[in-house]
Amino acid sequence: MTYYYVIHIKLIYFIILMFSRYLSTKSIAPIKISAKAWNKIISIIGNSNNHFLFSAKGGGCSGFNYNLSLIDKNDIQTLNKDKLNASYIEKNGTKVYIDPISEMYLFDTEIDYISEDLKKNMFENKFVFIPDKNKSITCGCGISFSPKF
Repeated sequence: MTYYYVIHIKLIYFIILMFSRYLSTKSIAPIKISAKAWNKIISIIGNSNNHFLFSAKGGGCSGFNYNLSLIDKNDIQTLNKDKLNASYIEKNGTKVYIDPISEMYLFDTEIDYISEDLKKNMFENKFVFIPDKNKSITCGCGISFSPKF
């Protein structure tokens, strides 16, 4: 019975958070992006009119997968056609949008970028997603996660 109440309290918290963001004039960043990740994002986008969209998609071994994809102006208009516009984080004119439907699952997640380092047995360059351990759990792959309610 206690578990049932904890789930509802957390869900009410997220609803209040989303509603306050909707009414607020202050910009509250729902996610964090490391300096290394910003550098890579800016280098990928370059001088194009594209931006990134950070979202959660159903699937994976834990229930959801992190998804970071390129979007253009038309995708942004489609994303913002609902009453709640997508929040975004901006640096040097480059924006990372957060999917409004996924935002409550992604809250306090950090996007980082790791570079190949053969001495540490890292053989690839990639974005990594670091969730708030109090809000979600991940599996060993680092791309799949499950929110804690």
